[in-house]
Amino acid sequence: MPLKEAQRLFMEGVRRGMVSAFQIDDRPKYVWSVDEDGEVYEAKWDRDGYHGYRLDPSNEQHQREYVLHAWKQR
Repeated sequence: MPLKEAQRLFMEGVRRGMVSAFQIDDRPKYVWSVDEDGEVYEAKWDRDGYHGYRLDPSNEQHQREYVLHAWKQR
């Protein structure tokens, strides 16, 4: 995914409040977003910054469904 698109998805996740309550250094540990195709992404904070990845439908289905439901509500 191009950096510009990743940044847009990240900011939209923050804008919608799709962030974890758990924080590290005043930053949410996780930010979730959904692209136009319904793919769910998670950005995770560590000491090197945020790293994003698509949630795998084969082993993260419950988390994907939760994010999709919350995304539609916001």
